[in-house]
Amino acid sequence: MNKIIPYLCVLFLFFSGSLRSETILLKSGEKWEGTVLTQDKDIVTIKLADGNTKRIPKSAIRKVSFAKKAESNLVKVEPQISEKEKKLKEEKELAEKQKKEDANLKSKETNQKKREDELSSAKRHFLEGSFGIGSGESQSELRPFYQTIQVAGLLFNSGGQAEIQSTPYKTKNQSATTRLFYAWNRFTIEIRGTEAKGNFDVSGIQTLTYGGGGSSFATDSTTNVLFGNGESKFQKLSSRVGFSPYPHPVFDLQILGGLERIWTKSNHEVDSLGGITATGINPNRVSYRETNNSFKGYSFGIGFEWKFWDRFTLQGQVLHLDMKGPSSFRSNEFRLDSSPFRYDHYRLDYQWKSTGTEVNVKFTTRVQGDFSLFVEASNMTLNNKLQSGYITESDSGGDSDPAQILLRVYGPQKLIPMLYDSKTILSYVQVGANYRFHF
Repeated sequence: MNKIIPYLCVLFLFFSGSLRSETILLKSGEKWEGTVLTQDKDIVTIKLADGNTKRIPKSAIRKVSFAKKAESNLVKVEPQISEKEKKLKEEKELAEKQKKEDANLKSKETNQKKREDELSSAKRHFLEGSFGIGSGESQSELRPFYQTIQVAGLLFNSGGQAEIQSTPYKTKNQSATTRLFYAWNRFTIEIRGTEAKGNFDVSGIQTLTYGGGGSSFATDSTTNVLFGNGESKFQKLSSRVGFSPYPHPVFDLQILGGLERIWTKSNHEVDSLGGITATGINPNRVSYRETNNSFKGYSFGIGFEWKFWDRFTLQGQVLHLDMKGPSSFRSNEFRLDSSPFRYDHYRLDYQWKSTGTEVNVKFTTRVQGDFSLFVEASNMTLNNKLQSGYITESDSGGDSDPAQILLRVYGPQKLIPMLYDSKTILSYVQVGANYRFHF
């Protein structure tokens, strides 16, 4: 049994390893190095380093040490293969990178050439003249402002006169616009002038209160019917400069800024007719009224031009307006309660601060050569804020009642903003023609 165990150990060590063992330790202490060629139940044949072979009985073997030379050789071979593959991989990656860089460079050159073509196509140097006619609506701030003063007088005044008009504040108009437009590559200069004229009918009622005269405090009141007519004029002058940050032959977007001026004027005749009062006073009268306003300020915004289907163009502007200016209202009244007549007049003078927007959209189609036709729609709305002002009045007998003076000066400044949001409006749709001169 004691002899079997060493044999089993040797067999176990031998068969659990590889035949590529290179060191055999004998029980006698001898050590042989080489490569195991064959082995059977009793003998192990080993090839020594000098090329000779030796047969060793298994009973004489104490220990077999397996060599790692083959593994070591394998490890040495594998790095050589890995380096080669790594080199091939690096060469492949470098080729792909170079290919990608070439593609990017080609794309960049293509885009650059395309952009150069766009800039070349977007170049422009011309002067264009336009004229259009149409119709729309307009409103100046003073007529509704005066109407609100009359309503305030009707509510808070116990004597004198006040009226309520049913006449719409917005009046229909016929308008015309002249425009010069100069373009030089990225820059544009535009001068635009618009004039709108309209007529309107006056209607409403007027309340009148008279003192009884003498020591009596009795009063005599009557209500007259208002009718009449008027005409209005609206003028607007704009000068604007534009700049294109990114010129494009198809769609051009611009930054706009400029100066704005507005003038409004209206003249109207208002007839007030009613029956003779109980005390024999004739309440009939005729008033000739005139309003004037002058705004000045600046504008800024964006504009665009889109060209499509070779001959069509859509242009537009969206602008913010910031303006201020004075306005005046004059009324010359001829009363028929005395012979031949009695003349009174008064005046309003106020300052306004106005902000708002203007939107223009223009569709153009080229007819032939440099001649084209267009349709344009425009809308401007200014919200007016009362800044300061006063009322001057000159009656034949003067006005000595401090309460009435206080109402006329204090009332409009404090009550008007609460009762009415004053606006200045101009809107129209026009058709017209353009002609372009190229340089």
